[in-house]
Amino acid sequence: MAAVDPSDAAAVGQAVATWAAAHLGGPVAVAEPPAPLSGGFDSHLHSLRLAGERLPPDWRGPLVVRVLPTPDRQAQAEQEAAVQAWASARGYATPTVLAVIGPDGPVGRPTQVMQRLPGGTLLQAVTARPWQARRQLRRLAVLARRLHSLPVDGWPGPAEPGALVSQRLHLPRTVADRTGDLGLTAALARVDALDPVELVGGPAVVCHGDFHPLNVMVDGDREWVLDWTDAALGPPEGDVARTLLLLGVVAPIAASSAVERLALRAAGPWMARAYRRAYEARTPLDPGRLRRWEALHALHGWAQVVMLHDGGFAGSSSADGREDAVPLALAEVLQARVEAALAG
Repeated sequence: MAAVDPSDAAAVGQAVATWAAAHLGGPVAVAEPPAPLSGGFDSHLHSLRLAGERLPPDWRGPLVVRVLPTPDRQAQAEQEAAVQAWASARGYATPTVLAVIGPDGPVGRPTQVMQRLPGGTLLQAVTARPWQARRQLRRLAVLARRLHSLPVDGWPGPAEPGALVSQRLHLPRTVADRTGDLGLTAALARVDALDPVELVGGPAVVCHGDFHPLNVMVDGDREWVLDWTDAALGPPEGDVARTLLLLGVVAPIAASSAVERLALRAAGPWMARAYRRAYEARTPLDPGRLRRWEALHALHGWAQVVMLHDGGFAGSSSADGREDAVPLALAEVLQARVEAALAG
């Protein structure tokens, strides 16, 4: 069976309808034209609505289809669904993954079908009402502390010491090998030389791995955390440092207008400080470990920028014009953050 073009929302929607008809016991049709969604770094996201008398209730509402770029990512798709189900079972709100379709299915790539949530992202809530930004950042910090306080029994994701470190360094290693970027290679060697105890000492908690306002959906008082691809057990500083870097440096990339971009660039450092204060109001962090983790996350972001401007990876959506929105100069900013964090 030939794979469909993962960027073609109509073709992906019809392929999922074909799979649903074969697996859910009756004819299934596409109820309204699917449309591409933004937000997937290296995957394709599409909205979808299906119709059919035999569809279970959860399948009748708005859906999101996430197509991963390569067939070898099936294990990742299944593990991510298991992590979300684990978190949801413990009262931590995530979107429900209704199905994980294998690369041998009609889409031709690992595909997740999940609920489409109401509302908007927490970043949209901040930019729509900037006078409420502090309250929304406290809300984000409360969500992070709740996640980090979950008991880890039965955790289905990576649990070995250093799993979060390995995940954060996988992309820099891949990009350094592919591009031969000398600066990235040298920085990677310095990070590899860090004492593991400086990174992963202390009790491990559930870390989301990419916790930021674009990965939190809000609708009134309700909230859900998205995108658990990088979730693993690790120190809370690993999660918090990622959020601080994204708030302080990278947030303007997500802006929907030039005015919003300027505002986020100016407010980014303030948002990072406000988030850290809100988190540490109840849970203190190790400042040295936080700096080391900033180096890892800045190195990862640096590698992402280099990858985008080198054409992305085969089968990925990561270079679909996004290099225009992510300036190459950001690599220099992130390189400086790596050097400053390692020197601190």
